[in-house]
Amino acid sequence: MTDQGEATATPASGVEMLHVEAFDASQVRPWKFHNRTGSGMDEASISALAASIKRDGQQQLGLARRLPRGDTHLVEAIFGVRRLEACRTAGVPWRAEVRDASFSDAQCAALMHGENEWTEHVSPLENAVQWKALLDAGVFVNQSALAAQLGCHRGTVSRAVRTATALFAEDWLARLVRPVMHEFTGRSADRLADVYAEGTRRQAARRRAQQLKPGEVAANELYDALFAARGERVRWQTVFVRRKGRAGGGVVAAKIQRSDAGGWSVAVRPHEQTPGEAAELAEQVEALLARETADASGVRLGRRLALSLTGDEAREADRGWLEGCLWAMARASGLHWDRLRCAAVADVLRRQPEGWEQAVARAVGGSDGDPAGQ
Repeated sequence: MTDQGEATATPASGVEMLHVEAFDASQVRPWKFHNRTGSGMDEASISALAASIKRDGQQQLGLARRLPRGDTHLVEAIFGVRRLEACRTAGVPWRAEVRDASFSDAQCAALMHGENEWTEHVSPLENAVQWKALLDAGVFVNQSALAAQLGCHRGTVSRAVRTATALFAEDWLARLVRPVMHEFTGRSADRLADVYAEGTRRQAARRRAQQLKPGEVAANELYDALFAARGERVRWQTVFVRRKGRAGGGVVAAKIQRSDAGGWSVAVRPHEQTPGEAAELAEQVEALLARETADASGVRLGRRLALSLTGDEAREADRGWLEGCLWAMARASGLHWDRLRCAAVADVLRRQPEGWEQAVARAVGGSDGDPAGQ
């Protein structure tokens, strides 16, 4: 059963008609070239979106293409597959703009690419796998034709297809990549593909892969787990993690890790964070930055002052207000100033005996310095 919506324009207007219909989820199947293979498709994410749709309605339309008569389904979902699954879970119809069956796969690919450009919830590797599938199926005659249709550089397509080809060339690597492909950045996917294609470490990596279970190694750790030399391998320690679903044992929605080489990694799925969770994660990152950049705290405060105030504003500001601003900016920069120090710095910023820039420089001259120059 479908409900047909009203078109937004008439044929006489010269504007393309927009047909919006609502479908029972059982009447819809995903397009075979869709690229939503993992991003936001886990149980916890779908359940959260389903609850939102049930409460507020489907805020964003999908795109559907009609199927020929006699098919097992009425339409296929070109994009909006995640919304489709959420509507199925919520038990409500899926709403989509509907295109005729004559709408080509190439046209569908272009519209999907455009939607992904601004939703940003699909990983570069998921896109790369889709592009390779479109080329393998002959939807586009070559990479240049695909790039032209999508409106991107041919080199981008070439690099992506090369990466997808390498990472799924052999089962031992593909089985570890596939469960976490939605986590890959473009750089981490390219790095893993390059070392595989180079070949000299492949045999040792294959032996290591036999000891690993699919999904247990995060995307940013696969290179080290498989290809890093014995003394080169970096080990990661998790300092913060948030999981969604399954009583805290579900998919990782946010994670902060530190390597034994002194590096940090922050992985987050923004669309799965509530405002409170996003704020907590921001606080974790700010605290991390404050610790790691303690030597630059004064510089950070100086930049905040220069961006937030002008000399005239500081000179004319209420003293209590200026002291409060200084206290907040100092704390945010990793400086634990007391009231007396904030008062002394505020006095320098208000008087500006040598100009605004010199006043700021004196104010941030070090957490142990005397801002009054005495």
